[in-house]
Amino acid sequence: MPENTKNSTLIGIALIALILLTRTSHFGTSVLLPDATIAALFLTGILMKKLRWLAISMVVAFAVDFYALGFAGVSDYCMSLGYWGLIPTYAMVWGAGRYIAKQDNPFALTVFIPAALLTTSLAFILSNAFWYAFSDKVSSLTVIEFSQRVAQYFTPYLGFTIFYVGVAWVAQAAFKKLSATKSQTA
Repeated sequence: MPENTKNSTLIGIALIALILLTRTSHFGTSVLLPDATIAALFLTGILMKKLRWLAISMVVAFAVDFYALGFAGVSDYCMSLGYWGLIPTYAMVWGAGRYIAKQDNPFALTVFIPAALLTTSLAFILSNAFWYAFSDKVSSLTVIEFSQRVAQYFTPYLGFTIFYVGVAWVAQAAFKKLSATKSQTA
């Protein structure tokens, strides 16, 4: 997909908007959607070649976090040096998307789904490893104790991300079919 097209820019803006709309709640509530940051970064990696989209995504995610802390009354429990481990975590997720974008058909289910599952799992492990290593909030826990405590969050973390990338997969399949139908009738 050429990056200089109007559609590509709209896709990038839509993915950034997805971060803005969902970042305030990790697992969702009755009025807030669950966080789609990992899915948006993965899709941005697949669809947007330029590194600036990664930078924009991260700036938006961090800006929402700091807004939530400063103005929305969200707890600062997760704020420590470990928080900055999100930078390499997000870069890895975007990089995995870039990697599969180079495949013949990045949206082939045999490529897309395993890559999304593996990338999301690695993001969970990496972000929690940084938080464990650099946060003063969990320094009294052993690695096993910490792992047991955060393990309960893995299923929703993975599930919501897979939901979002699944919706994206369905949308791209529909657009692909629509484009093929349009070119046949033209």
